[in-house]
Amino acid sequence: MKQSYHHTNLRNELIEVGIKMVQEVGVDKLSLRKLASLCGVSEAAPYKHFASKENLLTAMQEYVTQQLMNCLQKAAECTEQTNPTESILHMGKAYVLFFMNNPEYYAFLFLHSNLSINLSANENLESYPPFQYYRNQVFQVYRALGYSDGRIQYGLIAMWAKVHGIVAIIAMKNVVIDFEWEQVLNQILIE
Repeated sequence: MKQSYHHTNLRNELIEVGIKMVQEVGVDKLSLRKLASLCGVSEAAPYKHFASKENLLTAMQEYVTQQLMNCLQKAAECTEQTNPTESILHMGKAYVLFFMNNPEYYAFLFLHSNLSINLSANENLESYPPFQYYRNQVFQVYRALGYSDGRIQYGLIAMWAKVHGIVAIIAMKNVVIDFEWEQVLNQILIE
């Protein structure tokens, strides 16, 4: 009896390959037909998971967002109760390492999507969920330490600029370094 070939997790494979494809050729050249070919499935197979290219792009953003959110939550949980300020540092480090280990996610999220980042004092404005989680943690920790909201806001901007800036540097081509990021990251983030 002949066994049929079956992808066990085609949806996630299409998402991952789609993210890499966007990084290589851009959003305009992303197509479900090309993805099917790259994944070795029929041209109809992707449509069982995604009705359209736009639906795939939304799923790709949700997938990366959930991965990043899980990473930040895990980083915060390891020291949240014992040392809340250190949990903020761990989250920053986790953010950098997440994108360092997944550069295609960084390119996809910040170069090819329409994310909203709330750096204002207005807590009611919506923001990209992982950033909102980080923002909430920062405000909670530093309010408990007696800092004013204004000081927390500017500190948050400085922290975001630092971690996001490090990721941008790591993502750049032709940047010459004489160190390993993992070895100096704590020192850079504390400075």
